Amino acid sequence: MSKFPSSKPEEYASSSTSETKESNGTLQMDGPEDTIAAVARFIEKLHSRITSPPEKELVTACLLRLAKARKETRTVIGSYAQAMPLFISILRSGTSEAKVNDAATLSALCKDDGLRVKVLLGGCIPPLLSLLKSKSIEARKAAAEAIYEVSSGSVSDDQFGIKICHRRDKDNYWRATLEAGGADIIVDLLSSDNAAAQSNAASLLARLMLAFGDSIPKVIDSGAVQALLQLVDQNNDISVRASAADALEALSLNSTKAKKAIVDAGGVPILIGAMVAPSKECMQGEFG
Repeated sequence: MSKFPSSKPEEYASSSTSETKESNGTLQMDGPEDTIAAVARFIEKLHSRITSPPEKELVTACLLRLAKARKETRTVIGSYAQAMPLFISILRSGTSEAKVNDAATLSALCKDDGLRVKVLLGGCIPPLLSLLKSKSIEARKAAAEAIYEVSSGSVSDDQFGIKICHRRDKDNYWRATLEAGGADIIVDLLSSDNAAAQSNAASLLARLMLAFGDSIPKVIDSGAVQALLQLVDQNNDISVRASAADALEALSLNSTKAKKAIVDAGGVPILIGAMVAPSKECMQGEFG
């Protein structure tokens, strides 16, 4: 059984490599060689069958702090072929704390475009969607942030989406998302009492539909139309309204069924009101 040296990530990291330092709440290394050595040790710990669940919690916490520290460190983590399969394994069967650390690490890795593609194609979405069902608020928050980061990029000019479109795994990725109940879970987040979660969910829904048109019938059946129309209401946060409008645009862009669903839900006057309201606000600000 692995020795369990400390309950604090920084102390555990120090016991794993003598060159580790803590600065401003992040773990830092003296040089590139130290970073590579530390990451290698942590990956090896996660891979080892004798590493205990509590120790894996510390290892994932250390990797998270390293990933947040510097871009170079994220590159090192992403360079290990074992890293993504191990992260996915922890998301599926790790402790709650390890899953939270893991999801947050994936969010950090997704700050870099090249690593975002690796995270996406590594199969992270199904286990992250499962984590959204957790009873833990912290776990749900970490999962939602990771899903948002892995699909980040503007809806109108989605360079990330363009990259994925040229990959054979694109359809399999989005299909796996749908089969894991992704549409229903994302639509449920539209009813969250948190504006950021609502905005992120609407943006993710838009990207899902733009990247994988086969998702539109499931999105409609999940009740997304009514939920999105409610978010467009001018009483909501402006970022929520904008993301909901983008999602409705993506929904109706190439689907007659979606356009009919919006009309049947009374969406036309709501959308007209959403367009008129900003104009009134501008006029009041300019002449009032």
